[in-house]
Amino acid sequence: MSLKVDQIIRSDRKTISAEVTIEGYIIVRAPLNASSELVEDFLYEKKFYLLRNQQINKTKYLNDLHKKYEEGENFLYLGKERPLKIVTNKSIPLKYENGTFYLSNAYLKLANKVFVDWYKERASEKLSELCIRYSKLFNISYDRILIKESHSQWGSCSGRGILSFSWRAILVPHEVISYLVVHELAHIIHPNHSKDYWTQVEVMMPDYMKYENWINNNPHIIQMFKNDIGSLSKNNDKIKLDKNDQLEFEL
Repeated sequence: MSLKVDQIIRSDRKTISAEVTIEGYIIVRAPLNASSELVEDFLYEKKFYLLRNQQINKTKYLNDLHKKYEEGENFLYLGKERPLKIVTNKSIPLKYENGTFYLSNAYLKLANKVFVDWYKERASEKLSELCIRYSKLFNISYDRILIKESHSQWGSCSGRGILSFSWRAILVPHEVISYLVVHELAHIIHPNHSKDYWTQVEVMMPDYMKYENWINNNPHIIQMFKNDIGSLSKNNDKIKLDKNDQLEFEL
């Protein structure tokens, strides 16, 4: 089976590594003096791992990131897939009831905006509720919360105690949202990721690690409903692929 490397990035690093992006691209990072043979040997050892993860990521990308807004299509909400029905109600663009989304056919051309606006409202409500709850429970004061468009990070905490969250947090399970809140509130006490910080997180949520793992195992969700889908880089700057830096060979 052919393994295609979409880009090789060379730097003064000492080791070779490879990653599969959310979209399914394979990017290799190698030392400046690493030979093509050495890179190929590394990829031979990692072939099945890379191909398996590439298939998984591509499937998630196509199913979750490219929405068609068609009858029966599923949309995430609080960690579960909810079916969509197209209705003729012109007064309400989008309604959620009994586990089903109802989208007015009069708003099909604006469906992406309608969904994102609805998600943002629910995210603001849910995150506000959880921040208040955990703030009172552990006596940690914060300034306010902000709901942002971010598709690169789930949350952040400023030096002034302002908690910011991606609205996409409303797509994940309730327990994971709670963890995101705990994660940021703990930064008010420890503005770093030191041992003391993680001890504080554990005090607030003893089983936090399973939610941290859930986040790490579902990286595609933070990219959902992204307007400029197709970027290879994490900072939203498109990586230009040079044909001379691409490899495709049988392994």
